[in-house]
Amino acid sequence: MAKPVQLPVFASRLRTTLITGALCLLLGAVFSTVALMRERDRLVQDHGARLAAVAGAMAARLDAGLSAWARDVALLARFAAFQQDPPDPAAARRLLEDLQTRSPEFSWIGFAGPDGRVIAATGGLLEGRDVSARPWFGGGLRGLYLGDVHPAVLLARLLPASEGGDGAYFVDAAAPVIGADGQLRGVVAGHMNWLWAEGVRQEMLRLSSERPAPELLVAGSDGNLLLGAEAERGQAVPGTAILRARQALQDGWQEEADGPLTGFAPTRGTADHPGLGWVVLARRDMAAVLEPLWTLGLWLALGTLGLAAAGGLLAGSVVARFGTALRAMNDGPGGRDAAEELDRLAATLKRLRNTAYRDPLTGLLNRAGFAAWREANPAAERDCALLALDLDGFKPINDRLGHAAGDAVLVAIGSWFEANLRMGDCAVRMGGDEFLVCLRGPAAMAESAAAEVAARFQAALTEGLTTSEGRMQLGCSIGIAIIPRDAPGIEAGIPKADAELYRVKRLRKAETVSLR
Repeated sequence: MAKPVQLPVFASRLRTTLITGALCLLLGAVFSTVALMRERDRLVQDHGARLAAVAGAMAARLDAGLSAWARDVALLARFAAFQQDPPDPAAARRLLEDLQTRSPEFSWIGFAGPDGRVIAATGGLLEGRDVSARPWFGGGLRGLYLGDVHPAVLLARLLPASEGGDGAYFVDAAAPVIGADGQLRGVVAGHMNWLWAEGVRQEMLRLSSERPAPELLVAGSDGNLLLGAEAERGQAVPGTAILRARQALQDGWQEEADGPLTGFAPTRGTADHPGLGWVVLARRDMAAVLEPLWTLGLWLALGTLGLAAAGGLLAGSVVARFGTALRAMNDGPGGRDAAEELDRLAATLKRLRNTAYRDPLTGLLNRAGFAAWREANPAAERDCALLALDLDGFKPINDRLGHAAGDAVLVAIGSWFEANLRMGDCAVRMGGDEFLVCLRGPAAMAESAAAEVAARFQAALTEGLTTSEGRMQLGCSIGIAIIPRDAPGIEAGIPKADAELYRVKRLRKAETVSLR
């Protein structure tokens, strides 16, 4: 039949299991928090770098497209069909429509004379109309011109719905036409449909390795949305990413406060044009960025709980075995918990130490105990007073009254020292009826304390010590050595105190002889 677990042992094991489990749980929670924070930083940095790369790639595509269109318009202005005087509208129209066929991004391409009237245009649109007030015409007269995104004005009602119709937006490119004689013949201009940028955006989203693909936006030089949700076009883009892009002039990413993670890249232009100050934004919701943390957090939580359970059970098992071992060492009965066994072991060790360091009769330190005391009190080696004591009249007590009476005297002397010395001082039974007292402190104070202790001890012996065998009267010879006045340390000071002790004894014997 199995032996039932005794309650104190079980309680100790349960307490240790719970405490250790709680500590493991706390440590696991701290470790998990640090791991989750580091993983969060890694996810944000990794996704931020990828978003910045996507934004940079789209910005480069926009710069390349604008540069190509500006170059096409500049080359178109050099054709003879536009430079002849007078111009041939039909030939110019065929040339313009041929370019539009090869570059369908142009919703309209036209040639206007120096007076601002359209001479030829694709589809005949706006021919004969005055466009001198349009920004692209004035810019084209001065040189190669790229105009920022703007809504269609003259062409709004003339374009088909597939090219935006009333809601069409254009980017203008224009260049002057100079004849062979160096005279200005007019301006060639092209309106690139902003739907082109939407096509670039969709292509970037299809090519993106991220699933779901990030949200791609283009903000204008004024910070308003040019490309994105149709309902938000023209509105200010929230966040600080645009400002950072303009300040840094390079690709980067920004963790918006209570907002998405945003990669940004400014358009830089090319050698042909300085750029239009656009900023491409690639955004991803922070919940999607940090979604892997849920899985990691779950595994960490399970691991922490497992660690707490395993640690608690292991600690409980170790404590149980430890308690068994302690009971075996203490040779005690079962049923006690480990804490009780530790208390018993501590008491046993204390008894063993006292046996090694203390005189069993008087309870004072022995020579080994005094050596340990000196190691624990190194300051006493430099400043102290040493009293070497030898009892006078102790042998007659032993001879007349027996060893029990002598032992009673020694016990009483030990009690007197315990009661009358300061805390931190020590008394040592050197052997037989010889004692040593060490009083700590600066030399001057220790010397006066030594004189006082010697006088009080002599007075107590003369008056008689109360012992278990009755009141006993005897005398004592005392020699005093002051450290460092008489010796550099305790080891050298003990012989000095002994020498003084024997000098006092000799004087007493001489006085006794003279009295006789």
